[in-house]
Amino acid sequence: MEKRIDSNLQIEGEPDQWVHSACLLCSNGCGMDIAVKDGRIAGVRGNPDHPVNFGHLGPKGKHAWVANNDRQRGTLPMIRRHKGAAMEQVDWPEAMDFFIARFRAAWDQGHENLACYNSGQLTLEEFYTLAKLWRGGLQSSNIDGNTRLCTATSATGLMANFGADGPVASYVDIDQADLLCLYGHNVAESQTVLWERMLAAKKNNGGRIIVVDPRKSPTVRQGADLHIQLRAGTNVALMNGLIHLLIRREAVREDFVNAHTSGFPMLKTVCDEYPPERVAEICGIEQSILETAADWIGGTEKMVSTVLQGFYQSVEATAASSLVNTVHLLTGAIGKPGAGPLLMAGQPSAMSNREAGADGSYPAYRNPHNEKHMRELCALWNIPFDDFHPEVPNDILTMMESAERGEIEFMWVIGTNPLVSLPDQNRSRKILDKLFLVVQDPFVDTESVALADIYFPTAMWGEKTGCVTNAERSVNLMLKAVEPPGQARSDFDIFIDVSRRLGFLDQDKKPLIGFQEPRDAFEEWRRVSAGRPCDYSAMTYELILEMGAVRWPCNARHPRGTERLYEDLHFWTGIDDCESYGADFLTGNKHTRDNYKHIDPKGKAFLKPAHYRRQPNPVTEAFPFLLNTGRLVYHFHTRTKTGRSDVLNRRAPHAYVEIHPEDAARHGIALGDTVEITSPQGTWQGLAMVVDSVRQGEVFIPFHYGQGLEAANQHTWYARDPVSKQPQFKSSPVALRKLSFGAPEQWLVDRLKELDGSMTVPFAMRT
Repeated sequence: MEKRIDSNLQIEGEPDQWVHSACLLCSNGCGMDIAVKDGRIAGVRGNPDHPVNFGHLGPKGKHAWVANNDRQRGTLPMIRRHKGAAMEQVDWPEAMDFFIARFRAAWDQGHENLACYNSGQLTLEEFYTLAKLWRGGLQSSNIDGNTRLCTATSATGLMANFGADGPVASYVDIDQADLLCLYGHNVAESQTVLWERMLAAKKNNGGRIIVVDPRKSPTVRQGADLHIQLRAGTNVALMNGLIHLLIRREAVREDFVNAHTSGFPMLKTVCDEYPPERVAEICGIEQSILETAADWIGGTEKMVSTVLQGFYQSVEATAASSLVNTVHLLTGAIGKPGAGPLLMAGQPSAMSNREAGADGSYPAYRNPHNEKHMRELCALWNIPFDDFHPEVPNDILTMMESAERGEIEFMWVIGTNPLVSLPDQNRSRKILDKLFLVVQDPFVDTESVALADIYFPTAMWGEKTGCVTNAERSVNLMLKAVEPPGQARSDFDIFIDVSRRLGFLDQDKKPLIGFQEPRDAFEEWRRVSAGRPCDYSAMTYELILEMGAVRWPCNARHPRGTERLYEDLHFWTGIDDCESYGADFLTGNKHTRDNYKHIDPKGKAFLKPAHYRRQPNPVTEAFPFLLNTGRLVYHFHTRTKTGRSDVLNRRAPHAYVEIHPEDAARHGIALGDTVEITSPQGTWQGLAMVVDSVRQGEVFIPFHYGQGLEAANQHTWYARDPVSKQPQFKSSPVALRKLSFGAPEQWLVDRLKELDGSMTVPFAMRT
């Protein structure tokens, strides 16, 4: 991908200074500089020397920075003294006293009476500080991040095969690949700069792209050489069919499989039951499409596969994603240039959360069931092991169900907007409304803040220093460019304050969190991560600034980072190395250390089979359509940032529903008409997009919108993958009817052109 400098500067002349940073609007982690003028952010430009983006910026990265200057930024804490009262502004001492009093009152009922739900938007230093507070201090199992909704399966899928989390390949491998397989990954909309890099690789290498997606997404229109438009929820059947054909056609590298993997006989037994004719019927595709995909995969040595929400947001998520890794292990396409699986992240700092342990993991991918790992952690934190109770973290939906039963009374929400992003919005609202809810956020006007009993205003991107890890292990350093507005504080400072007010101490009676600055937290993190898969021990702020970004592991053996994992074909599966002892794909039942002793592959990778099973909540006569949800190129998550940009908002100001032309004709629906989508959980109303991007009998709504009747998550369920606990967002039964005629506005017409391929989605949106 060629170098260039994309920029969006909203001042005349030069800024007072340019400050090194990285984009926080997708998991790509594009290098950029922040323009500062008169103490305010005035624009951004891409960094042409950054190894991820070479100066390119996507539309969100170019325009969403205006949110920093929005009038709805929080400047003072607020509290609601009792349910039904209005929120009132107070100073920080009063707000913190109120927080600590309510926290302790809930804690008196047991530490499992409190819950923490955080984000993929914080820095590594903040995640690590929060993990130390919650795991080392409170020691509650009720902590999770909104990464659960988008990338939890990336972690469990990688652990299932390789013993530990950690994306295997890198973007450098994409540059060198001859075949790119995109499994449920709409790159053109979720990661525009990465998509440019993929298209450049295809052109330069004469390569090909396979896209697996129920929709003809912009990714399919713009770059697919083969589109597998399978039925939603049939991913495991597809993967078993591909493996069946690889085995039948002797495309499996038996020498590699015998030397470096464990479990092939059972895998073959299961996949023997998935001949192409059966798989074609289950998936609703032509048999020839499946056979062509198997031919390309089996005949290409340099192959990179990416996986995202289309595979993750399903009740068979871990199984399907693990089988993508299995394809690479069967063909030997791993641990070498131009080859390997990339189970992607969806958020800019999701990887940092998984590394630091403020979600469903423990710091540095340590195994909570391994006494050796927990003793190491206690020694590093200087806390007594005999008093330490490592709790396997609960996922957010389990916590919500506990709260629904009255078993959790206090929830601390940090940097996320669960009222819009969680499934089954109406149920979620009722649960959140009964809790004592603390919301810590840069903005005062989010849907979740409206329910809060305490509001903490926070600094955001550009207003604090810290690191973030992107989807391919590249660690970026973001430097503080400006002060946050009013009395807003960084999450880092709030966590330290809370820990000290709660009296969390180490065994020398010193504060459990002894550092004061992000750099000091990073130095401690280097020691905590040493020797583990995500090893930062040789990484420094100075090295990151020199290189632009550094991929872990970065240690004495790899002092400038590592392009790809497992080049030595030794995996983290040893009984005292692995992050997890594994779980059953179907039930989620966790294996014990004693179970693992019988299967310990001692550094070999696992090949784990899985049978296809039908998705729960199938369509019925009353609800005959299958609803799929997903992203738009112009918005990020719940539009907390991107919805404040006039440029981005004009491109997609409202939600809409994609309907196949034949389904639309039967219901008398045309472009721009107002339609209603109903389900047992709620009612959605919005504009119709008539386009063949969806299969017949399926509809699609972008999930970013939460106001009024525009929320797609009224219709999604609490059903989830039994291993990763990631919710099923991709297949909900709904009914469709027309409400009124409408003349389509220009933004809707433009979006239709993007979807039908007559207009390319703008990558940089130069304005």
